[in-house]
Amino acid sequence: MSNSYCIFTKMVKKYALILLLFFGIVDAQAQFNYRLNTTGFRVFDGNFEIESPFWGGFNSPQFQPFDLNGDKQMDVIVFDRYDSKILPFVRQSNDVFQYAPEYTARLPKGLYYYKTADLNSDGELDIFTLSESSNLLIYINKTTPGTNNLKFLDLGPWYYRNQFDSTQPILYNPLSFSKFDLPEISDIDGDGDLDILSYDQGNYTYRLFKDVRAEKGWSRDTFEFQIMDICFGFFNEGFDNSIALGECPYQDKLKPRHTGGASCFMYDSDADGDKELVISNIGFPRFTFLKNGKSQAKSYYDTIVSVDTIFPQNTVAANQMLFPAGYYLDISGDGVQDLVIAPNNFTDVKETQQIWYYKNKGQFNKPSFELVKTNLFSEKTLDLGARSAPVFVDVDADGDQDLLVASNGDYSQTNGLADRLTLFRNTGTTTAPKFELVDKDYLNFSQYKFRHAIPNVGDVDGDGDLDLLVGTLKGKLAYFNNSAGPGKPVVWNLVDSNLLGHQLNFDESNASPCVYDHNKDGKMDILVGYYNGRVSLFECTSVNPLTYIEKSKNAWGARGNEWRSDVFPQEWKAFGYASPRIYDANGDGKVEMIVGTAYGYSRLYTIDSHPYTDSLFADTTWFYEKKFADSVLPSMGSRIIPAFAELTGDSLMEAVFGLGRGGLQWASSLNAKKPLIGTEKISKIDITLYPNPTKTVVNIQRSNVFQSQLLVKVYNLQQDLVYQTQLLPHENGVGIPVENWSSGVYWVKVQDENGYNANLKFVKLP
Repeated sequence: MSNSYCIFTKMVKKYALILLLFFGIVDAQAQFNYRLNTTGFRVFDGNFEIESPFWGGFNSPQFQPFDLNGDKQMDVIVFDRYDSKILPFVRQSNDVFQYAPEYTARLPKGLYYYKTADLNSDGELDIFTLSESSNLLIYINKTTPGTNNLKFLDLGPWYYRNQFDSTQPILYNPLSFSKFDLPEISDIDGDGDLDILSYDQGNYTYRLFKDVRAEKGWSRDTFEFQIMDICFGFFNEGFDNSIALGECPYQDKLKPRHTGGASCFMYDSDADGDKELVISNIGFPRFTFLKNGKSQAKSYYDTIVSVDTIFPQNTVAANQMLFPAGYYLDISGDGVQDLVIAPNNFTDVKETQQIWYYKNKGQFNKPSFELVKTNLFSEKTLDLGARSAPVFVDVDADGDQDLLVASNGDYSQTNGLADRLTLFRNTGTTTAPKFELVDKDYLNFSQYKFRHAIPNVGDVDGDGDLDLLVGTLKGKLAYFNNSAGPGKPVVWNLVDSNLLGHQLNFDESNASPCVYDHNKDGKMDILVGYYNGRVSLFECTSVNPLTYIEKSKNAWGARGNEWRSDVFPQEWKAFGYASPRIYDANGDGKVEMIVGTAYGYSRLYTIDSHPYTDSLFADTTWFYEKKFADSVLPSMGSRIIPAFAELTGDSLMEAVFGLGRGGLQWASSLNAKKPLIGTEKISKIDITLYPNPTKTVVNIQRSNVFQSQLLVKVYNLQQDLVYQTQLLPHENGVGIPVENWSSGVYWVKVQDENGYNANLKFVKLP
């Protein structure tokens, strides 16, 4: 699987093949034609209809101004530090914004933080973010003014002038910052170019990096950052989050006052021309306001002269969430910057009612803040905290599908120790579903103290009704038996907290179960996706008592991991949070396995007619997002949990995806009705076999994708059939595991539906 998937992934990244695959699916057969949407079914919380329930939720959002559509009004880019998800919002009027995901693909990807500022003084905001190695990356805005065709120039990380003299061969280095910090990027000293202020974890002070463009007299397109002040404001912090003015320690013997990071932002609070500094630290629930006395003292250096631990003043202080961060931008649309506050940690933050909006009723350089709401943007969408995991099931036996969603509720309330199960009852019709939130702790689910709960339903014990399985952080499966009987409202009771009872490997945590009879023997087997990105298959050998044997730790070669091509040797990322689900997604009578991943998308594997020992190629073109031009693989964020159900009476399934940010997104097929499955005859079978020779896997791949069904048979030199599988019309290829085969020469015979053959051979190495 490793080699086959690696090679396939590299090929898919090439634009030509992406177009071939995409148009092959849409135009040739239209079997899989799902599109992510932002509007869909009506969702109610009591009598209140949630305006836009499928934005996906927020955990640690950052807010930055940016003109997305070229109308000269500042829109808002929301970047969630939790999973690096970019959520663009276009201003419709004053303080009314609309989520506009079509801009996501045109904005540069980022990690850890996402800041906008005008680096080259051309009137357009540029973008600052970090690389995976925490180097500052700058993207210059090259968009044609007045248009929405966003374009950026990647400057790379080499623009920090080090302190060596000009005789040294290397004069520039990447400018690196801690991924936990949130720096200030603005014109701090008022000279017309940008500066960067960031926390120094080594010296417990703040460092000022100046662009020396103004001092050097360079043009606006030439810049160079140099460190100018290693003790900005002439203060340092104490172990208890206190501030010591007039001190600037550099002794190596001092230990860090707090680990992790800090956030800061600056603005002129008193219209005196210098900027005050507002800071916060990881592990503490408040800001510290630091008054700058530079202007009054007519000093060349910024000097902090007073400290206030209540911020903002004269309104509700922002002191109710750990590690808060502040953003100074115009939300109200009156031309004056307002204040937005949200958590800044990656995980374990306040996850609901955590976006505080303070309206500035004063001036830009002399603000007066007033708290307006604690749910800016999130008031319009569904957000259940973090790690939402949906499953459809007819709870009340009324003939339509209800929706259950597991989540942690909100870390600030549960400490992540007692997940909830929320019930949305479908009170609509069979063609127009309407979901109403009726129970935020269904089954009194929090009593079980499950962590990272992921539910799935199926007839586990073979009595004709639907039981409930719940995967947990420790990799175990909890089994809730349904005692109601077929066709009746479910009655679930916990029977076993460790149904499989097998020995887990260290990386087999975060279990995500799926009930599926893989061998068609009438007993329901179980697929389990794990943190390690793999999918294990457990075969049911008895229903009374329930017993299972593990058949595979790599069923169908499915993966939730990403392949790392930026390292040598190349390898899979260590985690994938695989979440398998089995559905007939396209209505052709054959099941597919859709695997949610850690990386914001889901993969589709056509497992019908394939033994679980096959290593299948993932179809990554089945699902796409509406953008300015349709493209494949929308990135929804992280920790994707898929759930499908037929909800509108058209025989095609709709999909809901649970996200790590605690919200949901949904998708539906663009096909108007159940497709007629047909294949185009071909007169030639163009097959590639690789690697050859091989030790572990041999891959069979064809170029005539989305056409005829192929039968693949492998024979040894004694003409014994040793392996058989199929390639369905839309499948690109398959990997056949040969690691345990005897060394020698093998023949592969490939035959299509019209009787055409292709014969190849390969060598199995010892």
